Amino acid sequence: MKRVQADIAIVGAGTAGLAAAIAAAESGARVIAFEKASVTGGTGNMSMGLFAVESKLQRKSRIGLTRDQAFKIFMEYTHWRPDARLVRAIIDKSASTIDWLENIGVEFNDPETHFSGSYTVWHTVRSHAGTGHAGSSLMLKAMTDRAGALGVKIYFRTPVQKILKEGGRIVGVMAEDESGEAIRADVKAVIISTGGFGDN
Repeated sequence: MKRVQADIAIVGAGTAGLAAAIAAAESGARVIAFEKASVTGGTGNMSMGLFAVESKLQRKSRIGLTRDQAFKIFMEYTHWRPDARLVRAIIDKSASTIDWLENIGVEFNDPETHFSGSYTVWHTVRSHAGTGHAGSSLMLKAMTDRAGALGVKIYFRTPVQKILKEGGRIVGVMAEDESGEAIRADVKAVIISTGGFGDN
């Protein structure tokens, strides 16, 4: 059995896991991530862009939809079934998320509508050539590169099998790599970002 140590272990190196890894590493934490696939990004690699309200790009294009309006539209459309606090947090942090991604080298096209008659809240990732829609795989590559530059260690084809507890506290995880070798990670915290929204 291989044994490693870090401050934080992240289960899943998709879009959320990479963001968590970067944020933690930027704050000085030693971070390791376990990904069951052979690449980072997960289902985010199939996306073309992100939702955002009141971003700098929208203000530049004089798009006037506000966060309050977006929140009201979404909650009324869904008959207030989702957790309103989480919806509000996603909307309120959407513009700063675009800023954060731009700071690590992601470039976006001018905001667009996702379909005819919808609001101009779609921020698609710009290709290196400056034209067309290259998809979020470019964004995820930039995030993966940033995580690596910050010292985040990602174990590929290594799904986590178990979260370890001692005295009621989480103290680590057990994973298994593609060769079948067990890996124990002793950490102070675990962030679970395994996604699965498509089957929820």
